[in-house]
Amino acid sequence: MWLKFFLYLLFFTTATAQNGKFINYTQENGLPSNEVYDSFQDKNGCVWFATDRGIAQYNGYEFLKFEPKDGLTDITVFDFFPQEDGTVWCSTFSNKIFYFKNGETKFYRYKYNTALKHFLKDKRYTTFFLKSIASNLKGELFLSNNESIIKIDRKGVISIIKGRTLDKNGKAVLDKRSKFIKTKRINSNQSINYLSATESSIFLQPYCSAMHRGIVNVSQKVKLVVTDSAVYLHKKGSLPKKINFKNHEPLEAGAYGDNFFWIGFRGKGAKVFDFEGNVKKSFLENHSPTKVLKDCFGGLWVTTIDSGVFYMSSNQIDTFIFDNSGINSLTSDPFGNVYIGTFNGDIYKKTKGNNFKKIHKGVINTPSHVQYFEQKRATYFFTDNKVFSSLGYQNKNFHGVLKISDDNPNALVSSQYGIYTLFENDKLISDTLNFRIHDISFNNGRYYLGTIDGLRVFGKNKIYHKTIPRLNCRIDDLDYEASSGLFYMATLGEGVLVYNPRYNSVYAINKKKGLSNDLVTEVYVEDKNTIWACTNYGLNRIHFTDPKTFSVEYITSSNGLLGNQLKDIEVIGDKIYVGTSKGLSILSKSQFEKIFEQKKYFLRLKRAVINNVIYNQFLNDSELKHNQNQIDFFIEAVSFSDNKNLVYKYKIEGLDKVWRYTKERKISYEFLPSGNYKFMVQIVEGGRILSNDKLNISFSVNLPFWETWWFISLVVLAIAGLIFLFFKIKVFTYNQDIVRELLRLWMRKIKKREKYYVFKEAGKEIRINTVDILFVKSSGNYIDIHTIQKKYTVREKISDFINEISDPLEFLRVHRSYIVRIDKVEQKSKKHIWINHIEIPIGETYLDDLDKIVF
Repeated sequence: MWLKFFLYLLFFTTATAQNGKFINYTQENGLPSNEVYDSFQDKNGCVWFATDRGIAQYNGYEFLKFEPKDGLTDITVFDFFPQEDGTVWCSTFSNKIFYFKNGETKFYRYKYNTALKHFLKDKRYTTFFLKSIASNLKGELFLSNNESIIKIDRKGVISIIKGRTLDKNGKAVLDKRSKFIKTKRINSNQSINYLSATESSIFLQPYCSAMHRGIVNVSQKVKLVVTDSAVYLHKKGSLPKKINFKNHEPLEAGAYGDNFFWIGFRGKGAKVFDFEGNVKKSFLENHSPTKVLKDCFGGLWVTTIDSGVFYMSSNQIDTFIFDNSGINSLTSDPFGNVYIGTFNGDIYKKTKGNNFKKIHKGVINTPSHVQYFEQKRATYFFTDNKVFSSLGYQNKNFHGVLKISDDNPNALVSSQYGIYTLFENDKLISDTLNFRIHDISFNNGRYYLGTIDGLRVFGKNKIYHKTIPRLNCRIDDLDYEASSGLFYMATLGEGVLVYNPRYNSVYAINKKKGLSNDLVTEVYVEDKNTIWACTNYGLNRIHFTDPKTFSVEYITSSNGLLGNQLKDIEVIGDKIYVGTSKGLSILSKSQFEKIFEQKKYFLRLKRAVINNVIYNQFLNDSELKHNQNQIDFFIEAVSFSDNKNLVYKYKIEGLDKVWRYTKERKISYEFLPSGNYKFMVQIVEGGRILSNDKLNISFSVNLPFWETWWFISLVVLAIAGLIFLFFKIKVFTYNQDIVRELLRLWMRKIKKREKYYVFKEAGKEIRINTVDILFVKSSGNYIDIHTIQKKYTVREKISDFINEISDPLEFLRVHRSYIVRIDKVEQKSKKHIWINHIEIPIGETYLDDLDKIVF
């Protein structure tokens, strides 16, 4: 029987691997060209690219392109050369160089380009391609093609300080001798390599007739000389080693971490070598890499001259897809094998390495279950209404299996309405239960059942329901941890429940306590201090320092998981296998830990727009005029692997009572009242703040002069003076009560506070002074607010308007569809009133309120 079964297993297919995922950016994504030569990351976190059609800056959202009309000296730019003073020099096809400041986008043409052009022509440097540019604090600039070094002082005087030998006719002398690699230090951070016939005992480069591409520093003791036929590996104190492959043309090379280097080959991809010249890995085998850059996030950027730019995130989680079917069940044996049961009934086996074989093809398309049992040293499988094992056991009478218990040596099987065991000739424990069993665990002579409506206990031929209210929920999985004596339960709605059968007590680990989601389908007990929870939104690790003190960390698809809806997990040593609704994800524990390291997102305020005027610098403690109260803040953070999922948490202290959240980089405020404010922004990734990056900008909006204390004081004094003079002449001796009443009314008028009504329109938050409102008209579930300036449409019922304004006594409802501001009424009759020459009807049920409008 087992032989027949084994032969059936031979019909296997291999899972589709998606590990090592590169994202390809091309001209269609915003690059100026697909022919890219160089890259570097600026101080704001943005990555720059040099192409044959200009340069581009990428911030994770879009490419910003620059051409000669923007200040470049040539459309074809080869290399970036960042300097210690923050200047970035750029070489071009025409040798007309330019520069810009690190972190800025304004370009400056080098003022001695014309002098350099004439100098190279006079010295017959017809093929002088720039390989190095460096400057010092004296303002001197050094240019090199790795054979000659040219110096240009701050006055434009050009001289050759290291160079080739010319004959009496001015032609270069062809020197076929071996050369020595020498280095000239330009500043504290930069040196220029060049070839010299002057003897040196460190690096000797043999003569090569091939085209010389450049000299690269890999480390303090290792240099590379790149030609178009081979690369020479120079180690300090050793003879050079020639690295070449048949039909491989080297393009560029560079350091790859501390102990490796890379070489890019035309049409053959990039290869990574150790310092002995051994190949360690390769990537992008069909492309022509020109630069490999590791950014500050650990991500890898590879520029090519045929297919644009490739990017790979540092957090690469291996993913595998199995005939487009999700994962239902995972298990492993002591021999390093992992078994995968899918939703369509297939079963796969993963051997050492990432090789997968389909050992069973589902016929009925019901979810398959897999489970290893130490007692029998065998893996059991359920699919197509039968159970079989890796030892040849097979039974075709199992129906409706929902789970094979993973924490019990008796191999209990949960079915829709019963419990079975695999090791006692399929002995039936119960098949007449009137409730659905999702999982079962055995402890202290009792069976603990996770059911659709809570926890039940089966013992001494009796089943009883636990009466703790918190346990009356759907339980999809429960596992017992012996050393702590606790049950961990996966629930759909209550998160993870921790149950102590000894004390009959329970508490929840849910979203309020840090869990990513309260819908939990599986718990996995790694040890007494660590459990894992598969949820509807990612994988959670719960670490306990004592039974009721814990911390929760989780990852989602934004961190590299194949999907967010998880079904099962298996932890084997350092490896974590995660079954998702889309396939299998594999990561290491170190990868999991790295996700939660503090990150830098380069959060900054790019500019502010105040009353439609752009301010590229909005300084802290800025003072704005009273009418500069419409502000748009343009913010930006950089995270190339997940920029489109970054959330900005923001508020203005002094105005907003709660934090607000947005993915937009434009945050708008209209009609800010006078006051002191602090604009605050933080980065939220996957619902968590993983960065210390904060934006805190204090500013103030000044009062209009007529509301300042000095102006009010002057007005009060002036009015008091006029009143005093008037009444002294006419009234004062007649009635002092009139004077007192007039003074009281004037003071009341001056101190009157403004009231505002706040609402949202077209995604914007708007504040209007209620004194500007003329009337409100109802239109179903919307109201039209008519003001002196314009009309606003708000999704709200007219009956709620009066309850939300801060001065309801100033308004009156005169019709089921109209509310008017009393002091705006110009005329009235028993059927109509008029505001701003607009006729408004009066409802019969509101006639009695008409007397409240007094002229």
